Amino acid sequence: MTWIPIVPADKATGELQQAYRDVYALYPPEYGIEVDAVKRGDGSADSIVAAHSLIPRALLHSMSAFGAMLAPDLPLTRSQHEMIATVVSALNSCFY
Repeated sequence: MTWIPIVPADKATGELQQAYRDVYALYPPEYGIEVDAVKRGDGSADSIVAAHSLIPRALLHSMSAFGAMLAPDLPLTRSQHEMIATVVSALNSCFY
């Protein structure tokens, strides 16, 4: 869970709303599905993107880089992306 205040995409306005739109447009469609492991009882979920929501330009730039690395014309599959993320998270003792 994020322990800082966040503004979820569905509550964003102005520059933040546009940053969310621009970033999510870069992600392959299969990344738009919430993973059960991060869902809360109320149906909401943690979002690493939303963790950047207090600084819209940081959200745009850092998450756009991530989106570019997920481009479907690159050689890695989603499974490979997830494997890399899992290993890095385990090495960093991070839930994600």
